[in-house]
Amino acid sequence: MSTNDINNQTPLNQIINDEQSEKNDNEPLNERRSSSSHSIGIDSNNKNSKISTDNYQNLDQNLQYDINALTPKQRRERLGTLMIIGLIAFLIGVDYAIILPTAWGYLNSFGELEHSGIIIGGLLAGFALSASIAGLIFGHLSDIGYSLKYLCIVGIGFKIIGNVLYFIGIHFYIVIIARVIAGIGMGLVPPTLAEISRRSTPEKRTQLLAKILACRQIGLFAGPCFTLICRKMDFKILGFHVTVYNSPGLLMAFLWTITLILTIFFFFDIPRAINEQKSQSERWSCSSLADTCKRISVTCKKPTIIILLITAFIAYFNQTALETTITPFTNIQFGWNELQVSIVFAIAGIEITLVYIMLHFITKKIRDEAILLFGYSLLSIACCIGVIILPFSEIGSKKYLPIFLVFIGLDIFALPLIAVTTTSLFTQQTNNDQQGIGQGIQRFVINVATVIGPLFAGSLLTAIWLMISFMFIIVLFATFLIIIVYPSFSSLNNDELSTLLPVENKNNIKTKNFN
Repeated sequence: MSTNDINNQTPLNQIINDEQSEKNDNEPLNERRSSSSHSIGIDSNNKNSKISTDNYQNLDQNLQYDINALTPKQRRERLGTLMIIGLIAFLIGVDYAIILPTAWGYLNSFGELEHSGIIIGGLLAGFALSASIAGLIFGHLSDIGYSLKYLCIVGIGFKIIGNVLYFIGIHFYIVIIARVIAGIGMGLVPPTLAEISRRSTPEKRTQLLAKILACRQIGLFAGPCFTLICRKMDFKILGFHVTVYNSPGLLMAFLWTITLILTIFFFFDIPRAINEQKSQSERWSCSSLADTCKRISVTCKKPTIIILLITAFIAYFNQTALETTITPFTNIQFGWNELQVSIVFAIAGIEITLVYIMLHFITKKIRDEAILLFGYSLLSIACCIGVIILPFSEIGSKKYLPIFLVFIGLDIFALPLIAVTTTSLFTQQTNNDQQGIGQGIQRFVINVATVIGPLFAGSLLTAIWLMISFMFIIVLFATFLIIIVYPSFSSLNNDELSTLLPVENKNNIKTKNFN
């Protein structure tokens, strides 16, 4: 993970005014992906200024001095912060990979439940719902000036409490409540993504987001390894019997505790400009429900924002629906067992990781909106294959197995492209003072999709062709929406670059570069 992507503002004061003119004279300007002079700017107040390509190039050139101006101590602080964010993403993936596979058995260990399907659904939905609400709250608190470090500590604290309760699990109600509490800890995701968005240029942002999401994917890979450790646990601690079912809670509580300690000592907030700092009374005045709702309304007014939310919802809806369907479908259609399905999921995980790595390089040459459109085009082709081939596939026949694997491969290939670019474009279309609440909104929509997708797929397991047809229609709809607003994505907010500079330097840069 590069240490160039989050900005520490202080050292720029020493060199920007002295070196700017010299560098502009002696070095050719690096080409940069910037908005064209005819791009469409969509803003809630319609006040976005149109900055020429040269202006963006000059401003970006000044930002290149940042890492060279850092002292060794500041470099260590930056690296430590980025590593903590990556570690948090990694543990989120591990949490998902070791708790969900054993949750069903854990609930059934309390005895035969009358409505076990509803209970496991409540466990999953409770986690997603609390994560969605917490994401909005944490994101809003980040926007109004609360320390990101403190927000991370609070979020990790909820993770620890939730996993300890999950381990204790004296009743299945406690297990459900534990997952709801652990879901609150997921509220730390939007502010961390928002802070990265504030302190990175649009050019570097997609690469950094791809790395963070890749850390989560690595956690999903590592999860089964931790599961093997949990299967060996059969002892008592403080009077509680440690089993394969409750040991994931104990293990995750231990890992999150280590992360909490590392966060306290190695996570550093980025200094805010004086005019961005808010007093305690101002923070409380901004924390009202009415103010939060107003900020959400303002953020969601842009057509591009609405369409990015729709596309993110559809992508995750399709993905979770596919994950829900693949096991029963392959069992009925091809006679597969758990081993063959696990192999497919493992290969899919490797494919996703490779796509994240590939994104680091292709985003240097190709614009985010082009990658997003390409991703949805692949998803449309995949769904089209399913709609055409499925009616001709006979139960027990493996004639169309290669085509089915192509369908899975295209679908899995498209997901990382859509996931990263929708997040990156969302941050580019959101004002800097609304990044936290914006990420909270996007995470809320994604979490809702991950709840509705499995419910939708589960209700249509006996009508797979109908389900695939519906998915194909909504994917085509999303592709059409992207094409409509495609020119609007070219408009980048100048504030995204100017926020990287100290306040006292902004006027100098504007005077020298924009006049």
